[in-house]
Amino acid sequence: MKEKTFMFISFDSTHKAIHFERLLMSHFAIELIPTPREVTASCGLALKYEPDDHQAIMEFLAGENKTGLRLYRYIRDERSSRAVESEWG
Repeated sequence: MKEKTFMFISFDSTHKAIHFERLLMSHFAIELIPTPREVTASCGLALKYEPDDHQAIMEFLAGENKTGLRLYRYIRDERSSRAVESEWG
């Protein structure tokens, strides 16, 4: 199995998840997904996007309040899956 990697943002409320989905949906290929089980503290929704879009999304969200949001890189290979928390900067 080839390694699968994507980025996602978890939220502390459904309201924030929907807000950020609306901000990004017309500019980037994003998907609102159930939060991967490796992350426990969230509202249950996460915003998934491709690593190639990461820098552009970070620049797009530069002025947004990110309180209650956490950024992750999800990595799955044939042996395991893990969500590694990333920095916003």
